[in-house]
Amino acid sequence: MKNFTALDFETANASRSSVCSIGLAKVVDGEIKKTYYSLVNPKERFDSRNIAVHGIRPENVEDAPSFSDIFDEVMTFIGEDPIVAHFAQFDISVLRSTAQKHGLSLPNNPYFCSCMLAKSMLKLPSNKLNVVAGHFNFTFNHHNALEDAVACAVVVNGMMERHASLAAFLQEAQYGFGYIHGESFRKKKPDKPAPVQKPKADAGVHPFAQKAISFTGTLTSMKRQEAIHIVQSLGASIHPTVKKNTDYLIVGESDAKKYRDGQLSAQIQRAKNWQSKGGAIKLVSEQKFFKAIRL
Repeated sequence: MKNFTALDFETANASRSSVCSIGLAKVVDGEIKKTYYSLVNPKERFDSRNIAVHGIRPENVEDAPSFSDIFDEVMTFIGEDPIVAHFAQFDISVLRSTAQKHGLSLPNNPYFCSCMLAKSMLKLPSNKLNVVAGHFNFTFNHHNALEDAVACAVVVNGMMERHASLAAFLQEAQYGFGYIHGESFRKKKPDKPAPVQKPKADAGVHPFAQKAISFTGTLTSMKRQEAIHIVQSLGASIHPTVKKNTDYLIVGESDAKKYRDGQLSAQIQRAKNWQSKGGAIKLVSEQKFFKAIRL
């Protein structure tokens, strides 16, 4: 079976629960059979940086439904399908956060990430959706939620064209499904120990490539282990404790609040000490970190 639903969200601001549009594309037996699109009133402020990306303004959603208004039809559209998104860490996080905001109960659908699969299978210079879709000769209006969802579906269909099923494709790629209420989408552990190799970045162009990164505080957008997995896949190494040669300290929202209130965690104190001694370590907010890893 080659059945799945591609999903894309656009948000009004950095909050994962500020959905302002949603696009869905349902694939049955490897063909896009139907689509769904809706503007959504997040009842939150719009950030100019987000508007610059997707072009949706507050006045565009004044009469739009809330997420709770469309939730039932969205979940009916998806049904029991596996959900795919290009950089699923973002879209699944948005789905979880928005459902929680509105007190809605999500089913435990499996999900997977077309971006991670493209990185693993296609070896392109970039894994951005427009680049990967272009590899399959598909052009679209990037950051329109519906067109992004359709492009994501096209990419997945293209990658699994020679496979009998989605399950067979994921098996060859050595990935296992993530689940909305369970494990994140990631590579399967090898049956036998494999030599440890330093991860390679995409042509060395990502700002985290070949950099040493530490974390402090609790991340609100994803689990820390997920974040570590992502930056390692981009070619970064992890420093559990800030050192002289640490390049970036990612500051989770819990520590960021303490920082704003004048309290410093041990990790931030170490970073400040190294900075005072000429160290080049940079403190990066969770918001900026998330934007950096969203390819």
